[in-house]
Amino acid sequence: MELTIKINEEQIQSMVEELLAKEMVKEYGAIARNAKYGVREGTDKAIKAYIYSRKDEIIDRCVNRAAAELTRKGLPKLLMGFNTEEKK
Repeated sequence: MELTIKINEEQIQSMVEELLAKEMVKEYGAIARNAKYGVREGTDKAIKAYIYSRKDEIIDRCVNRAAAELTRKGLPKLLMGFNTEEKK
């Protein structure tokens, strides 16, 4: 009994290349996702640290802006409200 097997080397080579490419893409995708997550987490921590380190200055700036907006927009509306009540 004689058994003859023909091996198509080109087909095996292309299949191996395809499998290697799939594995590389899968591994790279996981690395890229982890890197994006790490960068995002690092940025979040850096922003929180910056905000907490300058929290008093930021609060003062927000209060000043809010006071300016109230003066610029709220006061005229308040005066208009008083003016309409007097006419009634």
